[in-house]
Amino acid sequence: MTDAQTIANRFIEALNQRDFEALARLVHEDVELDSLTGQRTVGVGPLRAWLMNYLRRFDEQFGDVVLMRDAFGQRVAADLTARGTYRETMEGFPAASGQSYSIPSVLIFEIEDGAITRLSHYRNIRVFERALAG
Repeated sequence: MTDAQTIANRFIEALNQRDFEALARLVHEDVELDSLTGQRTVGVGPLRAWLMNYLRRFDEQFGDVVLMRDAFGQRVAADLTARGTYRETMEGFPAASGQSYSIPSVLIFEIEDGAITRLSHYRNIRVFERALAG
């Protein structure tokens, strides 16, 4: 079985490459996403749709990745930097006009039997909004 940190790292790499087929192979069919906007998405198809919609608006790459795992190897935290361009306005955020940003973010992965069962995305939303507002 592949270790949890390797799975999390592969997910981040696939996300950066926009390889949604690779992402689908890394997650459980009933994967749960708790997004930074407060929405919960359940299932591979809805996860893919949410990510595609988000990345269309926020063209992000994730770098400076530091992975940490719990003692049981079931949870991995990725402390990283999201660098992107805000391309299309998303409801609840300032108007998009091609703003560039770089902001700390955290992804938490829960992994069971070699598949991601839950993904949580965190960042300081107020700092993010200020970065987008210019």
